[in-house]
Amino acid sequence: MPRHPDELPAAAFSGDVTLFEHYLHDIGQDYLLLGQSGEQRAQLRFCGTFLGGPVVWNCEFITLAAVQADRQQGRTAVTPAPSNFIEIGEPGPQGVPLRVGLAVARIDQPAIQKMIIMIRNYKRLRRGRHEFGQPQVALSHEG
Repeated sequence: MPRHPDELPAAAFSGDVTLFEHYLHDIGQDYLLLGQSGEQRAQLRFCGTFLGGPVVWNCEFITLAAVQADRQQGRTAVTPAPSNFIEIGEPGPQGVPLRVGLAVARIDQPAIQKMIIMIRNYKRLRRGRHEFGQPQVALSHEG
């Protein structure tokens, strides 16, 4: 259940993997859900490996339907139909920024868990944007 950031201790936002892992262990969770916008977007944090070392992922998880809606509403540049993607930014004090867009109908607990497993199992992650799969042209918020 998402909680207001002011209710969370500093360890919840730490980029220190050991400190954040201890926090997750203390709350009995594998990841921390910071917020969710309907069933189309979620902000979460979890641990993983990147470039051979442990990291805290600071993740925005978004459906491709939401990406398409942003484009149609002029919030982002108009480009070809979206494909599944992973975007990895530069590490900062709260961890490594990660944005994942997938062709899922909704973001719920099973989708979050599958996305985390995908990121943890992907061996060739590198900084930048990586697209995969077929572009999704007929996306809907319904599922």
